[in-house]
Amino acid sequence: MKWDLTFFYDSPESEQIKKDFESAVSNAKTLKEKYYSKLSSEDLTAEDIRNFFKDLEQVIEKPYYAIQYAHLLYAENTQNKQAQKLVAMGQDYLTKGEIELSFWKPLLLNHPIEKLEEWKNSEDLKEYKHVMEKLIKEKPHVLSEDAEMVLSALQPAGREAFDLLYEKLTSSYNFEIEIDGEVKKMTGPQIRALRQSPNKKLRRKAMKMFFERYSEDKIILESTFNSVAKYYDTEAKLRNYPKPISMRNMANEVSDDIVDMVIEVTTKQTPMVHKYYKWKEKYLGHELTLADIYAPLDPVKKEVPFEKAKEIVLDSYYEFDEEIGDIVKSFFDENRIHSEIVPGKRGGAFCSYNIPNYKPFVLLNYTGNMRDVMTLAHELGHGVHGTLSSKQNLLNYHTPLTMAEVASVFGEMLVMDKLLKELDEEEKKIFIASKIEDMFATMFRQNMFARFEIQSHQMIDENGMATWEELSELYEKELKIMFGDSVKITEEYKYEWSSIPHMIGVPFYVYAYNFANLLVIALYEKYLEEGKSFVPKYKELLLSGGNDAPEVLLSKLGIDITKREFWEKGFKYIERELISKL
Repeated sequence: MKWDLTFFYDSPESEQIKKDFESAVSNAKTLKEKYYSKLSSEDLTAEDIRNFFKDLEQVIEKPYYAIQYAHLLYAENTQNKQAQKLVAMGQDYLTKGEIELSFWKPLLLNHPIEKLEEWKNSEDLKEYKHVMEKLIKEKPHVLSEDAEMVLSALQPAGREAFDLLYEKLTSSYNFEIEIDGEVKKMTGPQIRALRQSPNKKLRRKAMKMFFERYSEDKIILESTFNSVAKYYDTEAKLRNYPKPISMRNMANEVSDDIVDMVIEVTTKQTPMVHKYYKWKEKYLGHELTLADIYAPLDPVKKEVPFEKAKEIVLDSYYEFDEEIGDIVKSFFDENRIHSEIVPGKRGGAFCSYNIPNYKPFVLLNYTGNMRDVMTLAHELGHGVHGTLSSKQNLLNYHTPLTMAEVASVFGEMLVMDKLLKELDEEEKKIFIASKIEDMFATMFRQNMFARFEIQSHQMIDENGMATWEELSELYEKELKIMFGDSVKITEEYKYEWSSIPHMIGVPFYVYAYNFANLLVIALYEKYLEEGKSFVPKYKELLLSGGNDAPEVLLSKLGIDITKREFWEKGFKYIERELISKL
């Protein structure tokens, strides 16, 4: 299906789009005039701060809405010139607005810490208590007003520009491959989907073709990666963070120690990956290469029509909770999903929600395999989260990345549980294997990316740059740690790092997937133990949005993320409930 973007505007030509973008600048200037002296004043009150936050939310709502539309239009066809212009225009106006708004954090945080604490705990700021908590933690890392203004002004010509370049370039890739005697033209997502083909030669040929296409643009991709890393790391240094990832950890509201622990615990568990793939090699009866890690156990390729996927996902969510089922159904009823494969469409999948308006939108590239069914469940889980948390104000709406993947992975678990009850023994084995591989991709693979990112940023910082060859060798080293001797690592897989968009668009994002997956295993075990009495507690977690720190929100469900045993528990679940069943 294709989404209906007239929910936002009648057409891309609508004059209202530019007006909404322009409001970012004009309203920001008005806000600055109204509050500059107030926020600087010694007579500032908690009531003044509350009024400022409410006005700030109104200022950013319209341009956030418009930029969401522009990005969705662009995602459905990255070659669409009009969409490209709208994204560029929107980014330009947002940057101008951010320049005007760069005054408030330095002014507010210039007040003594005792005063900030007093305001934080006042009744007037009850609704914005967590906003104040985050600001107080950020205090050592917020720069002067002028410095904040310069950083805001440079963003579109910095990381954002490289991200757009990367997306345009890689989305334009087209491939010609012979399948059953017929030469077919394919997009990147379609070629990647061939990893699940029962045909060994086709899998290997497709992935070789895919990664070698990236290596053809190695000059651009090497420069892009280096520039993004330098830009990000320079900002982290300017803001006095101990290491680059610390800036992301602060945004994710999680300590460096916890993130380090999750990465370390996961790395220690890699023998589980080796064990599984040695089993799979015996089962398939041939040597495995990295192109074969998602090869189906059943040689007969089964297509799942989109309507069937819709039915499976809807049933799974409805069986969990009727209100959540209704939310998921609304995405289909209101055409808020784009699932078709079309030239120029952005690869991968996402769920988009910028403001708390109860209307997130989902994009995926549906090729008809079981993994795409799980992707649909995953993105609709995000949609449930974005819908339920719409009861929060805008400043408390978005969760940090560490919590952003919880509802999505939980949705996958619901679908997995439903399918396991309905499949016969042989089908069950095939599905469990597929689910193990998905979990490995979400946990160990993302952990490998995180380790690569940390080391590559360090390499660039120490040496001034990292060459394509150096980055590829570093990535190959991480592949060997994850897979050991359980699979053969072919030459082209060294270039895989260059095909991971998160490392360009959102540096150090990737560990959040592993973090969330382990969290969800704990939440799902609680659901299995407690049954329906768990549902209200889970919904409350989603309803909370970003109105408290992850540690606090999760403690209400009896989860302590500071304990190593908690993170180790998730791997024991995979071993016990999935791997042992094979």
